Amino acid sequence: MRHVYECSVRFDDLDAFGHVNNVTFAEYLQEARVDFAHRHLVTGDAPHEGSVVVHQSIEYLAPVPFRTEPLQVHVWVTRIGTSSFEVAYEVSDASTLFARATGVLVAYDVKGDRPRPVSAAERDILERFLEPAA
Repeated sequence: MRHVYECSVRFDDLDAFGHVNNVTFAEYLQEARVDFAHRHLVTGDAPHEGSVVVHQSIEYLAPVPFRTEPLQVHVWVTRIGTSSFEVAYEVSDASTLFARATGVLVAYDVKGDRPRPVSAAERDILERFLEPAA
């Protein structure tokens, strides 16, 4: 299963060439990742303590001009480890794949300011979005 986040293209996302700046794609991924966490990992039974991004890679496939229709950012999990998990992303609309990306996140104890194991509750949720990398 994939989480889908609809992301608006804002006028200030554009660069001098009139398309979405490469750095802005990282912001789109962050927005989708935070939306995923808030919708799925934060529950009354299993509060999501936090995670930090330790690696991110973006492959740009096509420029995104200004548009009023939102982009779709698909997020899914490709690996779950003891204290980290990997995610993949696709930024697209109905006809064009604009970017692919991957990221590694480490579960983080915000109060203790250190990495922590992925909880059993988090693992159960992450497994619902698991699509092993090809």
